Amino acid sequence: MYVSGLTYATSPGHTHEAEETLEQLRDLVARAGGRRPRVLRAPPRRRPASLSTPDPVFEEEAPDLATLEREIGAVTGNDDFQRLSREVAGLLVHSSKREIDQVID
Repeated sequence: MYVSGLTYATSPGHTHEAEETLEQLRDLVARAGGRRPRVLRAPPRRRPASLSTPDPVFEEEAPDLATLEREIGAVTGNDDFQRLSREVAGLLVHSSKREIDQVID
């Protein structure tokens, strides 16, 4: 099992707005078959580069990397995804960062 996470460094005052946009992404990923998509909030102390603003994190699970890659492809080709990407990009200090972790336990 793998967990894919995208961390978003939002401009101060835009965290809530970014989270609302990511909730729409969560629904889009769920409709595309993504497993357990969710939006998290990482407190500023956990991510020192966050300019004291909480960072939204978008996560989903996948049984293997091939499945994750297929699901990402299915979502990123969608017009709704393109719209959401443009919306959230305007709220960020810099591009999102993807991390993929393998679940051990």
